[in-house]
Amino acid sequence: MFNQFFNYLFIFCIPFIIIGCSTIFSAQEWSDNYALMDGVQSTSPQMVDGNLETIGEAAFTSDNTMYALNDKRDFVRNDSIVVVSLPEKKKIYRIILHSDNLKHFVISVDKGKRAKSEDWHRIIEMRDVISKKIDLKLKIPYYTHQIKIRILETHPQVQKYGEATIGSGRLDRTIFTNRRSIHLPGRIQEIEIYGFKTAE
Repeated sequence: MFNQFFNYLFIFCIPFIIIGCSTIFSAQEWSDNYALMDGVQSTSPQMVDGNLETIGEAAFTSDNTMYALNDKRDFVRNDSIVVVSLPEKKKIYRIILHSDNLKHFVISVDKGKRAKSEDWHRIIEMRDVISKKIDLKLKIPYYTHQIKIRILETHPQVQKYGEATIGSGRLDRTIFTNRRSIHLPGRIQEIEIYGFKTAE
């Protein structure tokens, strides 16, 4: 009778075991983009407006040093920051950045446990980036309400100045007597932040 009880118990439990395993191993769906939640704040609102046509600029930090070049200023060190704040803490598994000039950046999350206290924890560093869509899937999820992107280097933009015209008539052409490479602040069209639907 003891064995019969365990047989019934085993038969009764099989469906629950199968359902549990299928839940664990089934493909999890990404959540909605947390960066589009009501109440989200960003250093640049254009980065979290859901529109890839708008471009936001990161804010330069006070660490930047500059030098004069032909009466113009050029950045020696390009250090700019973006902070995105969610209205509530979420478990983050994935961050997507849409940008045409990010080259070297660091992403940190705020692990502060008390309100109004920040405890930034560095989670990702990317160097020599060439992609315009940077899709970052985190090996370890982070429960946070703030992410910070510190942009240490951007792809240089060639600036032309000192125009001069050569030739006459239809053969006229404009040349630029000087060129220089300048590093603009980080430019980001959109930041996307995701968790898993089943993790909510």
